Amino acid sequence: MPRSACEGTVDPGMFGGVSDPAAQVIDDARAICAVPAPTFAEGPRGELVSELFRGAGVTATTDAAGNVVARLGDGPADQTLVLAAHLDTVFAASTEIVFSQRDGRLAAPGIGDNSLAVAALVHVARGFGGRALARPLVLAATVGEEGLGDLRGAKALVAEGPCAAFVAVEGMTLDTITTAAVGSLRFRVTVRGPGGHPWGDRGTPSAVHALVNVLAEVLETVTDPDVGLNIGVIHGGTVINAIAGEAAAEIDLRSEDEAALQRAGRLVRAAAAVAPPLTVMLDELGHRPGGRIAPAHELLAAARRARAEAGLPPAPETASSTDANAAHGRGIPAITVGITTGDNAHRLDEYIDLGPVPAGLAALDALVERLTR
Repeated sequence: MPRSACEGTVDPGMFGGVSDPAAQVIDDARAICAVPAPTFAEGPRGELVSELFRGAGVTATTDAAGNVVARLGDGPADQTLVLAAHLDTVFAASTEIVFSQRDGRLAAPGIGDNSLAVAALVHVARGFGGRALARPLVLAATVGEEGLGDLRGAKALVAEGPCAAFVAVEGMTLDTITTAAVGSLRFRVTVRGPGGHPWGDRGTPSAVHALVNVLAEVLETVTDPDVGLNIGVIHGGTVINAIAGEAAAEIDLRSEDEAALQRAGRLVRAAAAVAPPLTVMLDELGHRPGGRIAPAHELLAAARRARAEAGLPPAPETASSTDANAAHGRGIPAITVGITTGDNAHRLDEYIDLGPVPAGLAALDALVERLTR
C-alpha cells in the first residue's frame, strides 16, 4: 500500500497576507495528491474530489467515463464553458507520497501534475457556486490524460454535451498560455512467425528481423520536419539461440499539424505490410488530435486580460499536449492555463512554487468571471 507523509499544512504567512484561498487550495492539493490515481485507476481520488466539491457547496456527479463533473449556472447549453483538470498521474499506486516544504516550494510526486489544478477547480466552485452566471459552467476532474489514457475523460466530456469553450487547467504552467495542441498518433506493431532453431531451421523468417525492417522503413519514410517520431519500446524473442517467433514495438508520432500527423500515420501503416509466412498486427493505441486557437479569439483575449488583472506579465503562447486536445479535435476553441510554476514533472521530486499560487488563482478567477458574466 502507498504511504504518504506530511510536514503540516501550509503556513498562510508565506502568501503575504492574501493567502486564505491559496492556503486552502494547497491543503486540498495535498489531500488530493495523497490518494493514488494512476491512469485507469482514478476512482478513489475521484471520490475525494466529489467530497471536496460537496464541501464547496456544489453537487458533483461521476459520469460513465469516470470524470467527476460539477455543473454551475444556467443559460443556453450551447454556450457552456468547460474547465477541466486531470485526476490521473504517471505514478503507480504503490508510490510513496512524501511531502517536502522548504524555500517556498512544496514537493511531492504529482503535486503539480495535476493535484494543484484539481484543487483549483474546487476553488472555482467555492467562488462561483450559487452565483448567477450568464452561461453554464462545467468543472470537470477528468480521467485518462496521462500515457495511454488517450484523453478518454476529456473526449467523453466534449462528446456528452455542448461546449462553446474549453479551458484545461494544469498545475505548473502559469508562465505560459497553451494555444496550440500537439497531436499524437500511437501504434503498436506486433510481428509473429513460426520461430525455430537458428541452425536447424535456418532460413525461417524471424519476427525480430522483420520488425527491424518495419522500423527501418518507418525511420526512412517519416521524415516530415513538422512530425516528431519516437520508437519508445521494443521487445521480442526468447533466447539468443532461437529464431524469434514474436516481436513488437511501440511508435509515437507527434505534430501540431493534424494533416501532417495523419500522413505520417499512413506511412507507418504502409511500412507494416510484412510478407507471409509472418503476420503483422498494427494496433492504434491512441490519437490526441492537434489544433490551434485563432490568435484573435475571444477566449484567448480573455485569458490575456485575466493575467493582466491578476498582475501577471504577458505569457508566451506555446504548444503542448493536454486535455484541451480533445476539444480541438471537435473544433471547440480551447486553451490551457496554469496555477503556478514548478519543475521536475513526472519525477518523484516534482515541486511547485508556492509564492505565485495567489496570482495564478486570481488569474483563473478573472478568466471565469470574464467568460461567465
